[in-house]
Amino acid sequence: MSKIEESLTIFFDIEKQVREHINTHRYQKVLISELDNWNQICSSLDTLGDTGLALQSYFKSEYPDETGLSYIYTYGLLQALFIQQDAMNHLSEAFDVPYKLSEELKGIRAVRNASIGHPTKNHVKKTTYFNHISRISMSKGGFTLARFYDEGKSEFIDVDFSEIAETQLMGINTAYLSINERLQEIDEKHKAKFMEKPLVDILDSTMRYMFEKVGQAIYSPSSSNVSFGFKMLESIEKTYNEFQGALQERNELTDYTKYDLDEYFHGIERVKDYLTNSNTKDLSEHDARIYLYYLQENHKSFESIAREIDESYEEE
Repeated sequence: MSKIEESLTIFFDIEKQVREHINTHRYQKVLISELDNWNQICSSLDTLGDTGLALQSYFKSEYPDETGLSYIYTYGLLQALFIQQDAMNHLSEAFDVPYKLSEELKGIRAVRNASIGHPTKNHVKKTTYFNHISRISMSKGGFTLARFYDEGKSEFIDVDFSEIAETQLMGINTAYLSINERLQEIDEKHKAKFMEKPLVDILDSTMRYMFEKVGQAIYSPSSSNVSFGFKMLESIEKTYNEFQGALQERNELTDYTKYDLDEYFHGIERVKDYLTNSNTKDLSEHDARIYLYYLQENHKSFESIAREIDESYEEE
């Protein structure tokens, strides 16, 4: 495996980790709250991925025999390197991670500007250059850049594509790694904050006892059973309010879970209506039993959600 292939493997691996982080609900919800910054992250990530694929394909593919296409290949590679630098700069900016172009990467930008960016009148400091790519020198490996300036002076620069691609990927991967490390640090701090407060502890084993007592209030509606069953139902409601609050505090309350919880609270309200004989014209004992069954069964689903989140917080 060549150095470029190794660097690209690292590049795509870091990209995958960064994407996994920002697509985790607890972080995505925060990021999307600042929509322009979120769009900058998405644009920068997509552009980095695109340029990585462009570099990968360039060094894997055959260089064209047709002269016109060889220019397209050359222009395309240099432009991919150029916008890859911009994308990394803007991704770092969006995550508030310091990023500064190294002198080597600045040199690559200078080559791009001189050869395909502004070749016909290339201003560098106080000197104006008039440049062109030597057609006969063009190959998959690079080209020679001819530069003319100061009324007759000239210079010729050999551009090695493998060398500049290796240099660029080394610098880009270093910056990418800094972003990934910052995101991992944020993730570890978030998990540590809630590690000792598992969600499953909120939905404790006494819930089964509470459901049983609500059931007795429905099946055997003596005054004492109804009174105690109603108190147990209020305890269930309190527990689920606490559960919802804990999910919100962790930024783990997805739209789907919120919808399910809203339905769950509606089910609690309907059973409360039945036990207090409020708004029960369309609510029979059979209906109350169905609602209770719904509450018991969906409680298991919420326990699964709690366990899944707790386990993700225990992962290294």
